[in-house]
Amino acid sequence: MIGKWFKRDKRYSLSQPGIPWPDLPQGGFITGRSARVGDVDQGEAVFSQGGAAEAYPITIPQYAFWKDETGSTVPVIVVQAERHIADADGEPILGLRTLEGESIVASGDEVEFLGTDLPI
Repeated sequence: MIGKWFKRDKRYSLSQPGIPWPDLPQGGFITGRSARVGDVDQGEAVFSQGGAAEAYPITIPQYAFWKDETGSTVPVIVVQAERHIADADGEPILGLRTLEGESIVASGDEVEFLGTDLPI
């Protein structure tokens, strides 16, 4: 698991109604290219692979659920998607932000994409 280790006060489940999803952000994400170190420094990206990556072709930003290291499901917004140029057919590496604003790096198999419509 690639995800960042951190403590959360809030736990969510897929069947829980009333998750306080925000509107998708108008900025603070990377799309159409890989992130640079300056993007991370400016809060536009969660990570940088130092030029060894290319954009992964999914819609950014979008809503998603991330399964954390304890098996809990965490609502997130996908703000970055890349794949390493040495493994073009491999799983994407994703930059995520929790609803509380914490940044996470995760692999594609840890994330369930929900799209751009506000989840109910």
